[in-house]
Amino acid sequence: MVAKISLDIQLPPDFPEKYKDALINAANLCAVKKHLLNPPEIEVISSISQEKLTGECK
Repeated sequence: MVAKISLDIQLPPDFPEKYKDALINAANLCAVKKHLLNPPEIEVISSISQEKLTGECK
């Protein structure tokens, strides 16, 4: 099981210090992060494809 996910947002050396907190706040509002905090139910199913596989890429 995954216990912790850490994100390190790589910024250019000249990124203004005054915007770092705003950047972290924006990342904390991310929809993906919110889904990880309150994950949806995951349903795994299988089905038979109606298309015959030929082994060729389309």
